[in-house]
Amino acid sequence: MNTCPFWKRVPSLAALLAAILISFSTSDALAGQYVRLAGGLDLYYEDFGKGPAIVFIPGWTGTTSLFQHQLPHFAKQYRVVSYDPRGQGRSSKPAEGHHYKQHGEDLKAFLDALGLRNVTLVGFSWGCHTAYAYFRAHGTDNVRAFVCIDSPPKPIIESGEDWGLIKSPVEMRYFHDGVLHDRTKLTREFVQSMVTRPLTEAEMEGFLRSLTATPASVAVQLDYDGLLADYSAEARAIDGRLPVLNVLADPGWFPGYNEAGVAWLKRNAPHAEIQSFGLHLMPWEFPDRFNAAVDAFLAKVR
Repeated sequence: MNTCPFWKRVPSLAALLAAILISFSTSDALAGQYVRLAGGLDLYYEDFGKGPAIVFIPGWTGTTSLFQHQLPHFAKQYRVVSYDPRGQGRSSKPAEGHHYKQHGEDLKAFLDALGLRNVTLVGFSWGCHTAYAYFRAHGTDNVRAFVCIDSPPKPIIESGEDWGLIKSPVEMRYFHDGVLHDRTKLTREFVQSMVTRPLTEAEMEGFLRSLTATPASVAVQLDYDGLLADYSAEARAIDGRLPVLNVLADPGWFPGYNEAGVAWLKRNAPHAEIQSFGLHLMPWEFPDRFNAAVDAFLAKVR
């Protein structure tokens, strides 16, 4: 009997999940509040500071807790806001709308409800999908800059020039079964794969609480929608129109991933800045370096 965890037996699956997995934390969220949007959707959010607005968008199943080291730091100069998307964390968990097109619409409604204008969007992992979906539907007039943390605009690799992580959605069957049948085991394996050091049990328990706040049915819907997404056109369209920073995992994380990302961006978004460090949870594991990179980027934004 093969006792090797399935994520090690399917390397590209491990890499994909490391590229889409979540906003985690080892501590409780900062005190937040709720805003009610159309349809009775209540989004939990945290809001600090004054100045130009930065909106931090969690990724798949994520929460504001990923940004626990960013909100206090950037609140010194900016108004910083983060929220739990629908179905995730402390926000409402309706039966419908668990796809990134709707997340883009929710972002628009959220910005309008809070009166946020000329914002910088910071998307973590598939939080970048949320931003791209917003750009597709509503353009960039209300956006000052964009930071995308370690997320290809199209996850599936169809040609040698693609920047992605898996070659077939069939590989996601392993993940689908893990979410539905042994979520704790799957979560532990994948969370550990996204950081450079062994996690303590307290840290892992914090991550488990954050991830599993999203119902399994919602997690699977979002996963397949995100996997099959293609926002390549949006990534190209904003190039030169918005200042963009892409933060990628180190070249040593997954063979060829960083190199493919850098090459894709140079061909398709040559004006974008690129930083590479850490694995996937850079804002959580390397907050000082991440914050410094974003500070330097924003200092050049006019």
